[in-house]
Amino acid sequence: MSILVILEQQNGQWHRISWETLAAGQQWGVALGLPVEAAIAGKGVEGPASEAATRKLEKVWAVEHDLLEQYTADGHTAAFEELIRKTQPSLVLFPHTYQVRDFAPKLATRFSQVLVSDVIAARNDNGLVLVRQFFQGKLSGDIRPGGSPCFASLQAGAWRADQLETGSAAMETF
Repeated sequence: MSILVILEQQNGQWHRISWETLAAGQQWGVALGLPVEAAIAGKGVEGPASEAATRKLEKVWAVEHDLLEQYTADGHTAAFEELIRKTQPSLVLFPHTYQVRDFAPKLATRFSQVLVSDVIAARNDNGLVLVRQFFQGKLSGDIRPGGSPCFASLQAGAWRADQLETGSAAMETF
């Protein structure tokens, strides 16, 4: 059991919300007592993966393939599906971006799960409880995900990237 944080990059440049999501993953790992891994997909992502490996993580996966050079929903879905089946995390976290909204619901359904989107908080209350807003922020609701793995995208600004812990992680190409 672990937490897998999917990081987003385009042409070797990080999407800023990736670091917020990674910080959330580290915090949730401590709260839930789970190791945290990260993954980044593309072609030639060794550089960004090496940068991610300077954070406090168990492992960073560089998901490499020629067909991942340009983003496609099908390519990212297939690549991350294989990685998730191999690593079997209990929780998969994504930054809530346009790209993630494009492929993550499809990925979640491959595991007979749903994507809990726009999560703004989480807590351990005899199991994981995710909090998200409804009706343009007028209501907040608790969601207790069932099944594994749980898929969640995290709202921008809900966690702070400056709370990322540094460290040294193993890096593996997949």
